[in-house]
Parts: sequence; structure tokens; C-alpha cells
Amino acid sequence: MGPTGLLTLAKLRMPVSESAAVRLWGISSMVERETAQSID
Repeated sequence: MGPTGLLTLAKLRMPVSESAAVRLWGISSMVERETAQSID
């Protein structure tokens, strides 16, 4: 999810959904980082 997705959440003003999205984004970021390391 990029800045556009975050802007959409901000417009919706739904703190619960926003924190859930942030958590998911953090998890996917960690997965991507681990995957990149595995490839190397």
C-alpha cells in the first residue's frame, strides 16, 4: 500500500481500520525484507 492508500484511510477517518492497515503494511514490509535476504 502506498501514500494513496494512507490518504484514503485518512479521508475515511477510521482509526481502527487505519491501525489495522498500518499493522498489515508493517508485516508485508518485513516479509518483503526477509524474502529479499533469502534471494541473496
